[in-house]
Amino acid sequence: MKDVNSDRLNTTLAKQYNFDVKALLKKASELTKANFSPLLQSSIVMFLTFVVMGVIAQRFITVNGDGSYVIEHQSIIEIVAICLVSPLITGLYMAGVKHARGESTTVFSVFAYFPLLFLVALTQLINSILVQLGVVLLILPGVYFYLASSFSLMLVADRKLTPISAIILSCRVFNAYWKQMLGIFGVFFLLFATVPLTFGLSLIWVLPFYFSTMGLIYEELVGEQGANVITSGSDVKESNFNA
Repeated sequence: MKDVNSDRLNTTLAKQYNFDVKALLKKASELTKANFSPLLQSSIVMFLTFVVMGVIAQRFITVNGDGSYVIEHQSIIEIVAICLVSPLITGLYMAGVKHARGESTTVFSVFAYFPLLFLVALTQLINSILVQLGVVLLILPGVYFYLASSFSLMLVADRKLTPISAIILSCRVFNAYWKQMLGIFGVFFLLFATVPLTFGLSLIWVLPFYFSTMGLIYEELVGEQGANVITSGSDVKESNFNA
């Protein structure tokens, strides 16, 4: 008996999935409304974590007379920040995935992936390095890696892939429907642009909607955990990047 979820991923990589951006956003909006409370509460937890880290980091910032500044122990601060934030972001992404699967979550679900702290932090660190290198080179490669790696944390948490395997598969999934994905990210670029105009109030809806949308896209394109991944006779855990 064939694995339905494996077929789903194969269909995606073969570019045979019917990616309807409008219908997907509509369904994501409905999922957001149905699960708004846990998503908002989890988003607040993540926001407060950023605030606390910012307050602590200020103690290590020295401002010079010419306006320049120096951050003491910058590398250590960045690593600690990644270790704290990565599991929380993963928890929010996976909340969106679970809602797409008809499962319920609570605010405490955002802490469920701290046991995977090393793997998700390493994945996020590699993503950050690739984005920074891409920006330094020609800017566009950095933007590409930022967008294409969007599914990597979910792949590590859900399918238990290694960071490199997750990033490669995330890029392959993105490449299969890059035009539609650019449309999705374009919508959220506009939505996040409303944040300063509304003094941050629009985040109350935009953040839950974003994680619902990304979770739904992941479920539609990749499928549930535990599915065997078979693509053209090769395992995605191999380090082959097939666009």
